[in-house]
Amino acid sequence: MNIAIVTGASSGIGRAFALKLDGLGLAEMWLVALDQAGLDETAAKMKTPTRTFAADLTKDGVSIINDALKTDKPDVKWLVNASGFGKFGRYDEIPVEQSVNMIRLNCEALLLLTEYCLPYMPKGGKIAQISSVSAFQPTPYVSVYSATKAFVHNYARALNVELKPRGITVCAVCPFWTKTHFFDRAERDDHKVVINYTVMYDPKDVAERAYEDIMRGKDISICGFIARSQTRLTRLLPTTAVMKIWTNQQKFDQRYR
Repeated sequence: MNIAIVTGASSGIGRAFALKLDGLGLAEMWLVALDQAGLDETAAKMKTPTRTFAADLTKDGVSIINDALKTDKPDVKWLVNASGFGKFGRYDEIPVEQSVNMIRLNCEALLLLTEYCLPYMPKGGKIAQISSVSAFQPTPYVSVYSATKAFVHNYARALNVELKPRGITVCAVCPFWTKTHFFDRAERDDHKVVINYTVMYDPKDVAERAYEDIMRGKDISICGFIARSQTRLTRLLPTTAVMKIWTNQQKFDQRYR
């Protein structure tokens, strides 16, 4: 049985990727997220038979999926790790429990699910690890989130090299600001932290570009000219200068004293 597993499938990039994979002739799509209603909405848009897992990947969710893999023993043709969240703010504005949970979901759960799926992934398998353009530089006031995405970026690209003998492609998908529910959780209720969004992309475009890049065998995918330009600049400029540009753009030096 050929399947795809997509986490974060209730909305945003996860949903867009699930819909992109629909119609590939897969026997089943396993959709994973916290929100059952959102998963049902995604499933209703698809032709491929679906199985939904309304599970918390920072708790027992990964084990639930691993148990399903052991029981069904499918061929995992695609794995899309799109679950994740961020928090904006100074270190003392974000409860340490939330920062730790960010690391657990964005890094630990992603790694566990990847390595649990690999024994079931045949030659030609594809893995999309959703990172971020923030992975390319330290990002003050988004510090933990950007650090987790740096982990995802480096892990994905290194794993791609390790899996070449098996014919499996791993791609670090690095979106810029994207129109999703991410900001509902990331922003603070009492004041805006990020005040200047350079550009806002559509999750469908991010998923489309990622799919095309993965099918070409690329280990990194960045959607949009502005996003690609920014990541190139971060490689050319000193890290301190990149952080200074970011803090000036958001007026952090004036708002946080």
